[in-house]
Amino acid sequence: MIPAYVIERLFWESRGISIQEVVYLEMVYALIIVLFEVPTGVWADHTARRRLVQIGVTLEWLSFIVILYSFTFTGFFVAISCSAVGSVIRSGAENALLYESLQESHEASSFERVLGKLNAIGIVAAVVAALSGSMLAQYLPLEWNYGISILSLMMATLCSVFLVEPTHREREERLTWRHLFKGFRFIWSNRQLRYVTISFLAAVSAFNFIDEFWQLYARDVSVPIYWFGVISSGLLLIQLPGQLFAGTIVRVAPSERWLKQFGWVMGGGFLFIGLFPSPIGIGVMGLLALLYGAMEPLYYGLLHHQVPSSIRATTESSVSMLWHLGILGLGVVFIIGTTASLFLAFSMIGLVVWVVHATAR
Repeated sequence: MIPAYVIERLFWESRGISIQEVVYLEMVYALIIVLFEVPTGVWADHTARRRLVQIGVTLEWLSFIVILYSFTFTGFFVAISCSAVGSVIRSGAENALLYESLQESHEASSFERVLGKLNAIGIVAAVVAALSGSMLAQYLPLEWNYGISILSLMMATLCSVFLVEPTHREREERLTWRHLFKGFRFIWSNRQLRYVTISFLAAVSAFNFIDEFWQLYARDVSVPIYWFGVISSGLLLIQLPGQLFAGTIVRVAPSERWLKQFGWVMGGGFLFIGLFPSPIGIGVMGLLALLYGAMEPLYYGLLHHQVPSSIRATTESSVSMLWHLGILGLGVVFIIGTTASLFLAFSMIGLVVWVVHATAR
């Protein structure tokens, strides 16, 4: 639970960080993610994964300490860099450690259910953090939120010490540059997985723009601002059923069947939101969030059930890198659309998702 996130921009502004500097820092964060996502995944496949999780959480904790005592762009640059490096170090290693821990206890088939429950806990924590953070900010200095966040991350760092590394793992001892491309090659060589991955990434990259811009959409369709807190919490909480029942959903029909429809529904939702702007569009965003909550654990379950242990973290990091590149690509489409209107931007993203989904075969 990180209550500082809810007042992040206000705190940065109070420390003299301008909007332009915020954009620069976001670009630094994204660049680090893209550059180091796959190399750290390869690293995770050649060392103890729990160690990387520990390093990643510690770096996140240090980034908050640096921010709390920073009053210059340089200080925030160091903090954001620590946070980004910590994120990419954990990426891939966490789910790989989870899957192989379950595999060791002969419960790998429950991966979707366990991952969904963990994601659900994260969503609830985010809602609690947002509500508590906003209340604290109303009555206490903004620094209090960061102090509590540092304590929370310190607890996470201490808990990570008790993680246990699975004893049976496939490892390739000799590390070469070819390892950087093994995750991509594995996905590309499996025709069915390649199609599902491309479609999934197009859809989830699109969903990022609901997360980032629903406030502007709500404003433009005349939703009163006092509803914004309810909408924000609702878009998170509505993902819970999908996350919690992912293990049940996969028993009704195979993951591939669900994921093959994901792109069509996501693209159609964006087209509806853009072509028929109204408060109903917020409800459609909620339905897309519900679908997203279910599809995320289904995709990662499908991936981990197939990928070899020796490149498990590498492959997931490769997927994460493609995801961020997808967001950047759709960002260009979104910017072009907003030169006319926000609604056109949403429609264009929906059309691109449909085109990608239709041609991924």
